[in-house]
Amino acid sequence: MKENHLKLSTQLGAFTLMLAATMPVSWAQEEFDETKIFIEMNATDGDAGLHALLDAEAWVWAAIHGLDGRGIFMEDARHSLAKQGLTENFFESAEPLCAPDEDDPEEEVVSLSEFLERFPPGEYRFTAVTIEGDRLEDTATLTFNLPAAPDISMFDGTEDVDPANALMTWAAGMDLGEKCHDDDLVTEGIITDPALVNIVGWEVVVEPADDEAIDPFRVFSVQLPPELTSVTVPPEYLNSFPAGTEFKFEVGAIEASGNQTFSEGGFSLLSGVVAAAPTPAPPVVADPPAQSAGSVGGGAIGWLMLVIGSALGLLGWMRRRKAA
Repeated sequence: MKENHLKLSTQLGAFTLMLAATMPVSWAQEEFDETKIFIEMNATDGDAGLHALLDAEAWVWAAIHGLDGRGIFMEDARHSLAKQGLTENFFESAEPLCAPDEDDPEEEVVSLSEFLERFPPGEYRFTAVTIEGDRLEDTATLTFNLPAAPDISMFDGTEDVDPANALMTWAAGMDLGEKCHDDDLVTEGIITDPALVNIVGWEVVVEPADDEAIDPFRVFSVQLPPELTSVTVPPEYLNSFPAGTEFKFEVGAIEASGNQTFSEGGFSLLSGVVAAAPTPAPPVVADPPAQSAGSVGGGAIGWLMLVIGSALGLLGWMRRRKAA
């Protein structure tokens, strides 16, 4: 039953995509605000995935078409969401391993060569229909310019990091990592030599290694220009975690079309370091209320009566002591 339902959904989706492809071109066409399609690789884990972004005014239906014109992605809003409309969608495909993992032999494996065959380079067409009935159309180019994995050897494996001096450094790499790199893809001209791909920026992400141990989950993320290959993780961020907290980090190389290759590492906070307590604000002392001449005089009389009463009490105590 479940398989029949999945088959029917697939057939309906294919029919909808085919129908959209034959929509009359007389419709007024506008462009998306932004469209992207790119490849992201994790050299440490040894996996690859396809990412895409579409952003525009409120739409009720959107699709992405491959180089052969067939749809590879479709979404539609229904009921109350169709009245509201969608404006942005960024998605990631599954990321199977490029090579078998000895620790997890059951894990799905799709070699980098097979992955690239699924998503050939070229222009992918994006289409959508807005809530007003206007048609949107645009393109985004997928390339096989895969940047080399950053070299994080000078920082990866550092067990204890002082929150006051958490300087991360890295360097441009030479290949896609031992788990994914395939020299044949380079020699056959299928991909550009990763070491020669121009890097236009870096992305650094730091987060707790155990995403369930910290609540709320907090992440430090920054993008940097290509000439900068170091960044200091803010002590304000690190000091918000207990001493000994283990972190994982990613450093990604980004090329012009958006393709990214990440290297992962980890560290822990230096033992004995505790979160700095915030400096309390000095207490606000209000000015005493102004007193009138009458109130000042009343205060003086009260003070005089107190002194006289104390003196009479002391005199009575001395008489009783003498009588005893």
